[in-house]
Amino acid sequence: MAITVRPSIRLLPPPASPGEHSSLHVGEIALLTAALAINWYAAHALPSTIFCWSSLVLFGWLLLLVGRMSAAGLILLLPLVITRGATLLSLMCIEFGAYMPEVNRVGEAGDASASFVAVSAIFFLVYAAVFRMFEGPFLAFVRSPLLDDLVALLAWPVLLVCMAWGAVAFVHGAQDGFPLLQGVDRFLYRRELGSPFVLMLLDQKFLIAAILGSITFAPRQTPMLKAFGTTTLIGLTCLYFLFGDKFFTILTEVTVFIMPLLLRRIGRLRPTILRLLPLAAAVLCGSTAATLYIYSGYGRLPIDRTIASVGERIAGQGELWFVASRDSRRATAWDERLVQRNLAILDDNNPAHSAFVSGVDTFYFIERYAPSRLADSFRRSGGWVQFTMGTEAMALVMFGYVGLAVTMALAGVLIALLSLYLRRAFASGFHISLYFAVWAYLQGYLFVQQAAFWSIAAPGQIKRLLLFATFELVLLALNRGQILSLQNRARAARLRPSPGRTS
Repeated sequence: MAITVRPSIRLLPPPASPGEHSSLHVGEIALLTAALAINWYAAHALPSTIFCWSSLVLFGWLLLLVGRMSAAGLILLLPLVITRGATLLSLMCIEFGAYMPEVNRVGEAGDASASFVAVSAIFFLVYAAVFRMFEGPFLAFVRSPLLDDLVALLAWPVLLVCMAWGAVAFVHGAQDGFPLLQGVDRFLYRRELGSPFVLMLLDQKFLIAAILGSITFAPRQTPMLKAFGTTTLIGLTCLYFLFGDKFFTILTEVTVFIMPLLLRRIGRLRPTILRLLPLAAAVLCGSTAATLYIYSGYGRLPIDRTIASVGERIAGQGELWFVASRDSRRATAWDERLVQRNLAILDDNNPAHSAFVSGVDTFYFIERYAPSRLADSFRRSGGWVQFTMGTEAMALVMFGYVGLAVTMALAGVLIALLSLYLRRAFASGFHISLYFAVWAYLQGYLFVQQAAFWSIAAPGQIKRLLLFATFELVLLALNRGQILSLQNRARAARLRPSPGRTS
């Protein structure tokens, strides 16, 4: 009987060794570091908006370097690249004089953009180095014939569940009214009006996008399955618009969907990206139209006031770093009170609510900077509404620039490990692994976006991560056992004498 062995398949060529990585990139890293330091010093010494543009160029160079260090790492980092790119554009608007109503400040030229790019470089470069170093071990025995058969068997049922979930949510919206069409604030809808079924769909959009992408772009899938997967993603994206989700949320969701495609075509990224441009243009146009409609008071405001409102919202992405880098310029610091408040909420049953009550995470900046009427509005929301992009700002306030650099380096290690977990899950295509990996990735995402230390350090969160790691180790052992067993049987079959042959 013929024995066929399907080995654990790598989606990329084996990563280069650490020594090769050092020889190829250490010089460019040193050159980029020097350029970032000079840009930051010049922006501080001679404030001018020209350094906004030089910071943007250096950010592009940083991304190119990360991509050369690990293309797969850059693909899995895209959600955070999007938010940090948006923050840099926000800081540029602020330095050109945009008004920030949440902190009641008017922007001016300075070193906010330059310092933010320098801080982001620490995060991104540590991330890329760790990801490249451990990508090979994380992909060991990622698949087996049994797991491949199980994934193929579950593809249609899982896709049908996603389609049914979206259809039921659409019926709920058609009956109760969609926030976008009814002119209802999305946070009010989530807090008081939305059904649990719909809210669960909105909260799990990144998981659904990852699963749909894994199904749609898996090799050897039928054209019908691929078509239904893409159509389902498009339909759900339109549904998210109707429920009030905005530009960057939608952009991140679509990015997660196409991650498996980019990972599988790592050697042909340019033609793949060109093929995706029509979809990207459609998402961009739809997101822009929906965003303008929402900020126009759902069609009630004139275009000039709408654009002004959008400009203020854009400024909100970078405002926390702007005020922190202005008001907390210290090389070293240790805010004992803030540290203790962050640690105190870890053992609470609901650390997210405790963070709001205690005034940590980005809620700290509401108490410190928001005008009284706006701060009262934030308090009445019960924690549903908060500032964004607060991790760098909070680390600077608590620890100074040295502590901030350490925090960003540790964040780079953390996100690299979580991205490697997601890398393995995409490579296997196993839906349970994807669920665990996306959940873990989002906890890291929450930490590096919102200064939510509890999301990765609360005992309940740590127990979940350990449970996921145990599950993956058991799956690894099963894959390894089957692959080695099949290889041993194949080896024995080759050594066994053919019928009729005598020794």
